Amino acid sequence: MQGIWRITGMTGVALLIGCGGGGVTPLPDGADVTTPAFESYTTTHNGYNRIRRDNSTSADAAIIAQFEDTDPADPAGYRNLIALSDAAYAGKMTIEVLAQVAGTAGTETVTRVLRLTADQTPFTNAQNGSLVAATGTYYLRGQNFVWAAINDQPIRSGSDSNGLVDLVLNFEDQTADINLRTGTTATSAIRTEISAKGLPFNIRTGAYGGDMTVQVWDPDSTTIFEIDGSLRGNIGGTPEFADGKHGMTTSGIYTATGTDGGTRVVVDGVFVGTDPNALP
Repeated sequence: MQGIWRITGMTGVALLIGCGGGGVTPLPDGADVTTPAFESYTTTHNGYNRIRRDNSTSADAAIIAQFEDTDPADPAGYRNLIALSDAAYAGKMTIEVLAQVAGTAGTETVTRVLRLTADQTPFTNAQNGSLVAATGTYYLRGQNFVWAAINDQPIRSGSDSNGLVDLVLNFEDQTADINLRTGTTATSAIRTEISAKGLPFNIRTGAYGGDMTVQVWDPDSTTIFEIDGSLRGNIGGTPEFADGKHGMTTSGIYTATGTDGGTRVVVDGVFVGTDPNALP
């Protein structure tokens, strides 16, 4: 059986200007964000910035085609399995997870992650009435979802409503620091953590990302695996302040596959975030 999860959540425009001296000057060139593990492009149907990780093979073509249908006949029950706060994210992003799933009626488990997609509204680097480009440091927080397999054992799913502990965006240095976590709880079966500093952040497009290392705690021992991987995110909205918060949101994807101490570990994940003051 296969399943689909879709996280649906302000639409921005692209005004790339800054103010300096006696008039308006262009923004500096944005930092180069290179993440070959992901597809990244602007969608034609709504102009969102898309990040996609495709783990499927040619043998999965029929499965993928089924879920390209906006209302597949089977299995409709797996849509909207992951829900986000409408107040914080509605209309700002769409996160889609395509996966093979075993079990039914509340006992579903992921057997393969086929494709992850994060669509984010465009980014507008302007504030103060769209006259001055953003400066300084901004913080975003939110949710994190992960699927991890250790030594080819069944995939364990993890999540944390506060798992995007921090995304710190430095507009002067054009860098992003990110801390992502999941723990073991009644609803999360795997503990993981990513702490990456100094990732390139493009202040024109809102893209950020690069190489990172993910830690995975073995639920069956005291071993902590460390696996190298890649992460890519996008900022949407605007740094403009209103009602005590800025208008930026973020979404992204990460992936890691490798061997530590002879044990193979595979990790895929998605995350979302916003100004902490916008969270419920």
